[in-house]
Amino acid sequence: MPEAPATTTAQNPEPSTPDPGSAGTTSAVATLVGVVTRRKPETPHPAFVDHPEWLVAARWLFLIGCTALGFWNTIVAIVDELMAQTLILYVPVLVVLALIAVIGVSWRTVDELPIYDRQTDVIVGIVVLILALAMKYLVNPRYARAYLTTHMDLLALWLFVFGAAVLLFGLRPVARYRWVWLLLVLIFPPPVRAVVLIMGGTSLAAGFVVVLMAVAATAIAVGRTWRRKLLAALLAGAVGLVALFVLDALGAPRNIVVPYPGLIAALATSAYMLVDYRRRGGRKWSPPEAGRISPPKVPFVGRPGLVVLLVAVLLALCPTPPVGSNYQSNRYPQLGIGEPLVVPVGWRQESLGVYGWVSRLYGPGSVLIRQVLVQTRGNRAYDKFARPRRVVVDSVDSRRPLVLDVYPDIFRYDLSSERTSLPIEVDLSNGVRGRVWSVVDDERYLTYTVLSWRWNNGNRTQQVMLWAVDNHEPEAYFPEPRITILANMNSLMTILLRGNSVLLDTDPQLKDEALLIGLAGELIRAQLGAARGAGA
Repeated sequence: MPEAPATTTAQNPEPSTPDPGSAGTTSAVATLVGVVTRRKPETPHPAFVDHPEWLVAARWLFLIGCTALGFWNTIVAIVDELMAQTLILYVPVLVVLALIAVIGVSWRTVDELPIYDRQTDVIVGIVVLILALAMKYLVNPRYARAYLTTHMDLLALWLFVFGAAVLLFGLRPVARYRWVWLLLVLIFPPPVRAVVLIMGGTSLAAGFVVVLMAVAATAIAVGRTWRRKLLAALLAGAVGLVALFVLDALGAPRNIVVPYPGLIAALATSAYMLVDYRRRGGRKWSPPEAGRISPPKVPFVGRPGLVVLLVAVLLALCPTPPVGSNYQSNRYPQLGIGEPLVVPVGWRQESLGVYGWVSRLYGPGSVLIRQVLVQTRGNRAYDKFARPRRVVVDSVDSRRPLVLDVYPDIFRYDLSSERTSLPIEVDLSNGVRGRVWSVVDDERYLTYTVLSWRWNNGNRTQQVMLWAVDNHEPEAYFPEPRITILANMNSLMTILLRGNSVLLDTDPQLKDEALLIGLAGELIRAQLGAARGAGA
């Protein structure tokens, strides 16, 4: 069925001689829009005319297929995180909640003005698709160090789905679901992570946030009036909280506590509100009857569909940062993790600090232990006056190794304004490999050399970080362990606007590399020797 023309010019473009005085960019845009909006003379297949639901389903399948093609590597990363039971558990739940809201909105009978401008659809759709391509190709690599934290490619996915939907279904029909699109923006993890961490970072906090998403989705789905919206929100909130606290009290695992209360709340409340509405004689919100599904407002999609496919192919060629640790993590079954490290010979422990707040980042049982070690005897190789050097040793552990990459070391220290170099791999001892880099504090005029490695005992994974500073005085400052949500958000915004080069030390001075490599080898041998002694 041919589409009713919005304007005569848009439907029947005729060749014209270009105006030599017109701007080149305007001519290029007009040509692109004209080519994409030009409709082929064929009408849709008769099967689609008789069964419009098939046409709707075909376009949705095309959209889903293009999304899977363009973001295949993002989906693989999400699956890896789901297996590790990180906070990304909420993403598939949010997609289901958005689907519930879409179904609820589509069941409403609305009076829509028959005004459709295909050129506007194409302009808006192409601009949004270009933004999606730029987000994944240009912006996402800037956050490679914190890729699992930010997932800028998920924001690109949202932009792609929105732009493709505008091209395939039209801007006005897509705008009808504006509240669903707004809810789906939460697929971008940083705001959700910040809220969960502020609330304690536990599975209960994550489940509560998902329940809030379910409350919003239910209100969107069933609320034709503000009264029904409020009633649905209160009912969904009550059901979700009861389910959440019951599951938590029963000791359910994280992959049950986080997703299921929200899903139960949305499905149960939506079903109850539908039954109650139909029982009271309502007919303006109900599933469509067989054969009564309205055809798409855009009856034919030709070149716009090819544009969507082309952008999906380009997005598929955009790589994403690797998922998983860049650290080698050797397994030592007898390794004691969660306890202070054994101090090697030639060093003494000056102070010891234990920080339990890291459990908000890395899960129950995680702890950060800070040990300040001082040489028992100075060495002119590391200080020209042979003063004993001071090194800070921080160790943190988690039952889920991938979480150490979801919240890397920048979330344990306030390094938002410091410049950091790219890490260099080094051999340590007993087959352990580590990474060394520099951190420059321009405000205090200090340069730190940092060395880190990971190992595990088959149950928990531990990351050890050694800090040395070029100020050898006893009162020299070392970054204090503390959670830095807001500071890191500001740092992420700086990277977005100015690029990651502003926070990159391009000329690293690893002044204490030899000192840290030597101490790391001694620490490794001391821990493994202590483990063998305990095993004996």
